[in-house]
Amino acid sequence: MSLGSVVRAEGPVRVLLVDDTESAADTMSALSGCDRLDVAAVDAPTAAVDAHAESPFDCIVTEFEFDGTGGLDALLRVRELPNPPPVILFTRLDSEETVREAVAAGVADVVDKRPTDAQIAVLAHRISKAVAAARQSTELDELHAWLRVVAEQSLVGLYVIRDGRVAFVNEYLSNLLGYDTDEVVGRPITEFVVEEDRAIVEESLRNRSHGSVESMSYTVRVRDYADELTALEITGQRTTVDGEPVVVGTAMDVTARLESERLLRRSERLTSQIISSLPDMVFISEPTEFDIVYINDQFESVWGRDVSLLYDDPNSFLDLIHVDDRDQLTRAIDEMFVDIRDGAVDDQYEYEFRFVPEGSERIHWATARAVPLLGENGDVTNILGVISDLTERISHERELAQQNARLDAFARVLSHDIRGPLAVAQGRLELARELDDDSHLDHVERAHRRITDVVEDVLSLARDERSVLDATEVSLADAAATGWEMCSSNADHVRCEIGELPVVEADESRTTRLFENLFRNALQHARNGRAGAADRGDEPTDLVIRVGALPSRRGFFVEDNGPGIPASIRDRVFDAGFSTKDGDGNGLGLGIVRQIADSHGWAVRVVDGAAGARFEVLFDPVGEAGAAE
Repeated sequence: MSLGSVVRAEGPVRVLLVDDTESAADTMSALSGCDRLDVAAVDAPTAAVDAHAESPFDCIVTEFEFDGTGGLDALLRVRELPNPPPVILFTRLDSEETVREAVAAGVADVVDKRPTDAQIAVLAHRISKAVAAARQSTELDELHAWLRVVAEQSLVGLYVIRDGRVAFVNEYLSNLLGYDTDEVVGRPITEFVVEEDRAIVEESLRNRSHGSVESMSYTVRVRDYADELTALEITGQRTTVDGEPVVVGTAMDVTARLESERLLRRSERLTSQIISSLPDMVFISEPTEFDIVYINDQFESVWGRDVSLLYDDPNSFLDLIHVDDRDQLTRAIDEMFVDIRDGAVDDQYEYEFRFVPEGSERIHWATARAVPLLGENGDVTNILGVISDLTERISHERELAQQNARLDAFARVLSHDIRGPLAVAQGRLELARELDDDSHLDHVERAHRRITDVVEDVLSLARDERSVLDATEVSLADAAATGWEMCSSNADHVRCEIGELPVVEADESRTTRLFENLFRNALQHARNGRAGAADRGDEPTDLVIRVGALPSRRGFFVEDNGPGIPASIRDRVFDAGFSTKDGDGNGLGLGIVRQIADSHGWAVRVVDGAAGARFEVLFDPVGEAGAAE
């Protein structure tokens, strides 16, 4: 049912005059002249009832008797209607009995009917007063009805506490307490509160009752008749009703909210612990610009800077980015935020860059992945970033790659360096069979030992390039002679001249291999030169390989009269795999020469020779210009 407006707009007062006497017309005329009075007249009570039913009036002014009959009984029937208008008796007051009867009948006022202007003014004033009182009563009734509806339909608990006892609760709160409303009213409020929280309630009521606190908010737990606990968020306000202090307020069930908050805090705590324990740097940025709102402690441990610096200036980390990667990374970050503003965001952005931690000189490799986080409406709410330090992984991968390359090189070395001794063994074996001369078998045995030495040396170097040398006093002349024997089979038009060489502390097997590879390099490249001379129609000359000591016995040299080594490639000839011979040679021979020299602490270099290629091995390379690195 609609209760109508609580407050009505002020307007004219509609008055119905009920009078069948000769003075009725004068009374109506006089009242009509009064301000804000709209007067109509009838001459009988029954007509008045019908007129009010058809169009309600704000006030009815009536005579006491009509043609000798009482008129109040009929007129007062309007009192039975909703929002009845006040009835004023306007008649000659010849006796007090008339007044008593009128008051008993429920009239709002009695005015003596005298033919004077003053009495008309009195009547007009009484009409306005009665109508104002009636309207105020109606408004209060409507307000009370509204309050009842609000209290009954409220989605929060409402209460009034007087002297520590419940004076009022609405149905919502009584249901939360698990009782009917009449079972709650009159009982101390602390009866429903768990013992651990009663002190909170008592202190709150005491402070507000004494006026030291006007309002307060707190949370307590209450226990219903089934011993179930409910958490209530209580708000209260001190006020006065009929001169007595009371506390009025609300109570809201926050059990589910508190549990959700507890689970959320637990989830946030676990998430924080997980993120903090990650080896990667994790950060969260605002969606429209690079503005850090969270970052874990790994930034400090990996990058060497306090995380507070990033909160103050998020772009300060760019100072640590390698100068060659800084501009590119800055552009990539800016492009990501442009995508977000344009609504064309990708699922993930990934960048790779180098950085140098604060106070360090070592270059680190890192990869950054940025993931836009989306809200329910699809808008980007934040940027989640993860930066991983890849330095150790990349270093490990490079070590594995180098090791694999080295193992592959060593595998080729075996076939490369074994070829010479194997050819010697095969040639001598054939001679022994053809000539029935067992002396050639000594050379076969020596070649086999050489093959065994090569295999052992390569395996040793494969395990550790700088493995401990089996150092003894080695005659370089003898090592050179043995090396030449291992690679000189079928070497026509070639002679090797070995001059006086010193005796040094060295690994005999590796030193022999050093000479062997230098000789083989000369043979391979000199043959190319001789083939070129034959193609030109020139008479090929003998290839001469010379071995001798450097001045002051600070090293030795191996040179030939072949085509030589161009200056443009001298820095590369010792690189593993480098070769100038297409389809022939694996480019490992000189790489092994440098490796053997390095293992002894020597240095090997290519210099200008008298005719062809010249290699110099320096025992003490410190201070020597042009020494190999």
